[in-house]
Amino acid sequence: MKKSRLLPVFSILFVFLCLYQCIPPSSQKTPAPAEILNQPVSVNFLHWNDLHSANIPYKSRWGRTKGLYIGGCATLAGYIDSMKTLYPNAIVLNAGDDFQGTPISALTKGMSQILILNQMQPTVFTIGNHEFDYGMENLRKAVHAARFDIVSCNLYDSTKQSLFVKPYKIIRSNGARIGVIGMIFDGLKHSVLPDNMKGLATLDPVKSIMKYVEELQDKTDLIVVLSHNGFREDSVLATQLREVDAIFGGHSHTRLYQPVQVNDILIFQAGARGQFLGHLSATVDPETKSITDYRYQLIETVAGNIKASPAVARIVDSLEAIIEGEMNKVIGKLKTPWVRNSRGESNIGNWIADATREYFQTDIAFHNSGGIRKGLSAGPIKVRDIWEISPFDNTIMIMQISGDQLLHLLDWRIKHPRDLLQTSGIKRIYNTQRKILIEATVNGETIIPDKVYTIATNNYIIGHIDRFLGLNIDDVTVEETGIIGRDILIKAVAKQKVINSATGGRLIFSTEGAGK
Repeated sequence: MKKSRLLPVFSILFVFLCLYQCIPPSSQKTPAPAEILNQPVSVNFLHWNDLHSANIPYKSRWGRTKGLYIGGCATLAGYIDSMKTLYPNAIVLNAGDDFQGTPISALTKGMSQILILNQMQPTVFTIGNHEFDYGMENLRKAVHAARFDIVSCNLYDSTKQSLFVKPYKIIRSNGARIGVIGMIFDGLKHSVLPDNMKGLATLDPVKSIMKYVEELQDKTDLIVVLSHNGFREDSVLATQLREVDAIFGGHSHTRLYQPVQVNDILIFQAGARGQFLGHLSATVDPETKSITDYRYQLIETVAGNIKASPAVARIVDSLEAIIEGEMNKVIGKLKTPWVRNSRGESNIGNWIADATREYFQTDIAFHNSGGIRKGLSAGPIKVRDIWEISPFDNTIMIMQISGDQLLHLLDWRIKHPRDLLQTSGIKRIYNTQRKILIEATVNGETIIPDKVYTIATNNYIIGHIDRFLGLNIDDVTVEETGIIGRDILIKAVAKQKVINSATGGRLIFSTEGAGK
């Protein structure tokens, strides 16, 4: 891979270290022992999730705030500071996936987010799957550098024969003792590159949570779970838990304007990318150890409606100043908006797959829809846009398979449609009622069973080849190019200059043919 035109990473880390040393250690102290609570009190929670390093405000594309700037860490911190003037003992929760999504996170391997969070001081943070994107050792360093509490009850580190971080934290707020148990979804290994969680396993979430619920019952007046699990999964989880009063969730980017109650457990989630801050004001009864009354609001973080945090703004601005010259360069023009589609063919998916196939001169290219993190309006294309569309440092791999294997994987995909593949060089027609492949061609020609086909795809798909393609890694030939997919896209935009992408019938779902 050619050397990047960006400033060397060591200069970014140097600025990071200088800034880091300027931040005083947390002034929060473990509360002194107090009398056991004997009457109901109000306890306030502030929460957010899945920031994905959206550190600077961005323009809203929908709803009553369409066209206004929302989010950004300084704005979010300003809303938190404002709420804490009203509720000084509010418990501030972050449900993970602060890493990954914008250039500064990738270039500092998430340390930009630790630096910002050290200033924002969440009361408790739980780890999300994207905290693993830069590898286990990097995550260990991030945890060590964090000056706030990180909890997860079901991440087991086999290298140390212990949990990766502590399972819970007890916080005293207005006299009430609140136990916060962290957790992550059980299928973590399917969402992370295999090498990025070596030596780590996820324990059964229900058993793990209940283990610590039993430990906390006599020590707390309320127990909540800080979950990186997804809303539907949290809803199922709630049916299996006892003595838990609330779940503050993340992962699915769900906007819950009011909590959903399952098995007497209130479930909350606050969208994504810092657009919302959730606020729960709950009455806690020490006799029943439960929430007897509550008020909730999902606050949209409109920039300009609140005084942004000057301290957080200084950190964000200092980090962005390192990269803004390169990131704000205009390298092309988009004539038709790029629109994502996780359930069918998309014009942005077609363009990404085409650019990859053309660069490597393969028969086919695959790209997972979940790896396309942003659409783009018609107009100028900046380097930053490509980084935000494709924030992962996934490298491209070249796979060789037979026509028989190709037909197998195409048929397998309709039966296992999770994370739809965007493609180039191949056309597929599926019968959706019978879930079978009706027809497939490669570059307009029928697939020949004993012919060898080359496919360019990313190392995330290859790392989970059984889930994405229904194949065994030992049954295919794979070559690692070492070239980051995002770099290819930046070159493609610069080469094409003006881009007019469209969908072209590469993926057709039909109820006709093959058994009708």
